[in-house]
Amino acid sequence: MKNLFDKNTFWEQAIPADPDFLQNVRSCLIMAPHPDDESLGCAGLIATLQAQGTAVNVILTTDGSRSHPNSLKFPASVLATLRLSEMNQAMELLGLETQHLRYYEAQDASMPAKGMPGFDELLMRLTEDLKDLQPDLILVPYELDPHCDHRATWQLLIAALEKAKIRRPRIWEYPIWLYEHAAAEDIPELETGELLVLDISEYASLKEECIHAHQSQTTRLIDDDPKGFILLPQVISNFTKGREYFMERKRINPSDTLHQQYFENMYHDNKDPWGFETSSYEREKYTATIGAIPAGQYARALELGCSIGVLTAMLAERCEHLLSMDISETALAQARQRLSGSSNVEFLHGGIPGDFPAGNFDLIIMSEVGYYLSSGDLKRTRDLILQALAPKGLLILVHWTHFVADYPLTGDEVHELFSTIGLTNIHANRTADYRIDVYQNS
Repeated sequence: MKNLFDKNTFWEQAIPADPDFLQNVRSCLIMAPHPDDESLGCAGLIATLQAQGTAVNVILTTDGSRSHPNSLKFPASVLATLRLSEMNQAMELLGLETQHLRYYEAQDASMPAKGMPGFDELLMRLTEDLKDLQPDLILVPYELDPHCDHRATWQLLIAALEKAKIRRPRIWEYPIWLYEHAAAEDIPELETGELLVLDISEYASLKEECIHAHQSQTTRLIDDDPKGFILLPQVISNFTKGREYFMERKRINPSDTLHQQYFENMYHDNKDPWGFETSSYEREKYTATIGAIPAGQYARALELGCSIGVLTAMLAERCEHLLSMDISETALAQARQRLSGSSNVEFLHGGIPGDFPAGNFDLIIMSEVGYYLSSGDLKRTRDLILQALAPKGLLILVHWTHFVADYPLTGDEVHELFSTIGLTNIHANRTADYRIDVYQNS
């Protein structure tokens, strides 16, 4: 099959990687499916980070044992040991010691993808490693890089980030087999600024030395398997031009507030996309939310992001007047129908911070909304909440605390932004999945 990846076009759209960002990376994690991927895709970046004192760690997800499946001299166990030693040699050239490598030993060419047997065991391990390493930057093969282990490694990372509850890292994807084996459906459709190039000319010779440390892959060291894998010079040449390319796709590195169409699409595909009506998680969380609100009736309340109105119906019982707003008109139509018999509930179509309503409120609820906002929009929303909160008024924050690839912020980041603004925290509750904070104005 002819490769459909136009390398010249790919290169031409790249913009230089931000040196200020790289200089501030304290911890970087390289996800390598096979021994040699770290050298091919990232050796120059590793050398750059090492030179400035960044902590760099590598996770090798497979054992690399299947590159020469017919070799009698190097059966799978022997080959796995050889390839690991080659990787350690490459890492030593880069200034990384053996303790900076974590080795998962999934079977080469058969690493379990999401939903397959064995995936959950790898997921548990990576989740713990992410908590331990706390990386600011993660390098992982491109989501659709044409190798099953590369794709499974990407899936593993995204799933583990959803469990680890760490501060959102930047995720850079690197191409390996995209250069040689890309089908039309594999080729990334990148927005302007999503393809980065790093000048590694200073480390070009070091990178070549690292690549060729993997002798089992770059030479005929294993000579009894004519059909065994080898990195041909034309393939290696993709990686030895003094530049490295990375994709920082907005899809997994969102920084902008999610737009209205995102939510309209969600409700178009499923009238209750988050299971507000049916989920036991939502039911328990709603009960805990209502229970966290101090007893009494509230004269004027504001719900930011009411969705289809399930929580709204519960809040209405505690409020003389409740103003509930949402960015999705489709969701609001359901909420209006659900609360059609409640004369004390008013609905407003709009998004925050731009459509934040005027007036003062005794109670403001922001449940599962803050992480949809950019950092700047959340800060503006915070300021508007402070202005709108009546004396002795209450602010209720409730958010899912796991990483979600689509969301610009995590739930913890949302809550932390409100923790130092002068309000009194009168109730805090954290579960395995969400947190509730209740603040009171002075």
